[in-house]
Amino acid sequence: MTNSLKSLFLNPAPLDLHEKLHRHACVAVILRGQKMEDLEVAFIQRAFNPDDRWSGHIAFPGGKREESDASDLDAALRETQEEVGLQLSPDELVGRLDDIQARKSGTMLDFYIRPFVFHIDREFGITLDASEVADFFWTPLKEILSPHRQTFYGVVRDTGGIRLPAVHLDRDPPLWGLTYMMILNLFDRLKLSAYKSSTVKNL
Repeated sequence: MTNSLKSLFLNPAPLDLHEKLHRHACVAVILRGQKMEDLEVAFIQRAFNPDDRWSGHIAFPGGKREESDASDLDAALRETQEEVGLQLSPDELVGRLDDIQARKSGTMLDFYIRPFVFHIDREFGITLDASEVADFFWTPLKEILSPHRQTFYGVVRDTGGIRLPAVHLDRDPPLWGLTYMMILNLFDRLKLSAYKSSTVKNL
């Protein structure tokens, strides 16, 4: 399955923002499953911290690249092991998604996230860093695409409140924002047309 997935990430090349923006973080999008229709993706729920504006939000394991990291891939591998105790192998890498520019209150920031996609086919244990992660969980991709999961998430900005597309994953807040945008890019790469409905086009 890993080799089949790799072929989907060859062309076109992912969007690269490293020459445009100066700071970035690297995350791991981890898949498991033996058939395309059975694929699941791993999420984390961030630790609940009143001082963190993203407290309790759904995300992918990852973080900022440090000087000790030899590459962006090494940063994603290190952060995943630190946050959830999972030591991914470079052999499990299937490709990259588009770099995605971060934003705050609708304003684009000089910062981007680089997502690396892995496919894992083995048992492993999870050890959460409780200061950063409250939970690690798997969700079938077909559940994320299900029409009954589609919802909206209200965001307050200086110009007023807006409602953004989101996916309800049986926890609050729902999947939304940059992680949601990365998931949409993953669906494009995996060519999940067999799942798609008219509802999904409006996500």
